[in-house]
Amino acid sequence: MTIGALAPAYRYLLALHVISVIVWMAGMLILPLIYGRHRALGPALADQAGFAALERLIFKRMVNPAMYAAWSFGILLILTPGAISWDAWWWRVKFAAVLLLAWYHGALSAWRRRLRDGDPRRRAGFYQTAVAIPLGLVVLIVAMVMIQP
Repeated sequence: MTIGALAPAYRYLLALHVISVIVWMAGMLILPLIYGRHRALGPALADQAGFAALERLIFKRMVNPAMYAAWSFGILLILTPGAISWDAWWWRVKFAAVLLLAWYHGALSAWRRRLRDGDPRRRAGFYQTAVAIPLGLVVLIVAMVMIQP
């Protein structure tokens, strides 16, 4: 099912989708680094309240809205006639990678709450290594969209 009225807005939808994804990815790349620094401080430091507030601010005002926008514009693009070839397989790989990004987004939220509550489950190095997850996924997504194998 497509919506013909979206066709004239294709380039605008595409631009808004790309902008949203860039902001979403920026947040998902920076947050684990901030989490790692937060965890490295240790539970006794007063600075942890500042880190928790910063993490919440970035998550609630940047990462969440960007994810909602990326999904919304992406769905509108799917509904735009001629925007996707349903016979191709690349979009299935892209969609699976996007679902993994959404899972990672949820994991970032859970890690933020655990850090705020002082749960020592993860070491600082874990968060710094976790940056590779969205980075690898975005490389796969961009490759699928640009090359369309």
